[in-house]
Amino acid sequence: MKIRILIITILAFGLVLKVKSQNYNSLNYNANTTPINGVKIRTNLPFTKGTQMPTIIIEGFNYGTSETIGLIINYYIWSVGPDLNDPANFYFHNPAISSFGGYTPIVYLANENGKVIIFLDQKDYHQRFTIRCFAQGMGEHPSWFQGWTAVDEPNNGTKTVLISYKNKFKGEVVMPGNGIWNSAGNVGIGTTAPKDYKLAVNGKIRTQEIKVENANWPDYVFDKSYQLPTLQETDHHIKAKGHLPGIPSAAEVKVNGIELGDMNAKLLQKIEELTLHLIRMEDRAVKQQIEINHLKSKFKTE
Repeated sequence: MKIRILIITILAFGLVLKVKSQNYNSLNYNANTTPINGVKIRTNLPFTKGTQMPTIIIEGFNYGTSETIGLIINYYIWSVGPDLNDPANFYFHNPAISSFGGYTPIVYLANENGKVIIFLDQKDYHQRFTIRCFAQGMGEHPSWFQGWTAVDEPNNGTKTVLISYKNKFKGEVVMPGNGIWNSAGNVGIGTTAPKDYKLAVNGKIRTQEIKVENANWPDYVFDKSYQLPTLQETDHHIKAKGHLPGIPSAAEVKVNGIELGDMNAKLLQKIEELTLHLIRMEDRAVKQQIEINHLKSKFKTE
């Protein structure tokens, strides 16, 4: 009975070691200077196709920018071309990086002397980080995750690829200053109730440019079939309603606000109508002046 228990204990212990062996602490790094080239992380992961699908986690603190470091890197090495076993055809397939910290450096993967390198293309003062890895199911060897080093050297590797950041969020993202990015994709700044608006701001906005798309631009005013309101009709509407026809009243604006694109179109419509009235008035004035000059000339001859 005791032998049986001992055997079970040994098997269980071996299983634990096997499970733990898939998680590796690969590097602890610190520097009290500013790198000249960046930080090159030399791994012992072979640049060979179909042999690894690691998750590499870099955590620490970047004193130079006062930002926490939290990076997750994944990649797979595959081959393209007529000869899939030719190392010249190997490449990093679908590399990915996400950040769960405040530090988002430019990160490259490359092949250097048959080993994978991770290159942080940043020059930051006083940096500390640790690297841990997870790998399982591709025949990875523990020695690949040992003996990693970090040096201040340029990236002279081949097959270099820039890893693009990609982060996704589900549900609601609450932002400081009473803001929210809700599950419908609507953003509220200064408010947690953006309603049906893609962007709702409770406060002032300062910007250099705003582009508003409007499909109903009022060039139709210049069409010959357009019924130009007379000035008498406009005068009657103003006296009865207290605002221009087709333009919301002050009370309506107070309750509902205005749609910028729609209001610009309405204002342009009024400008175009006013322009047509001025053109007609000028035509009448020119004709009247001609008649006046004719009468003056006739009066002098008589």
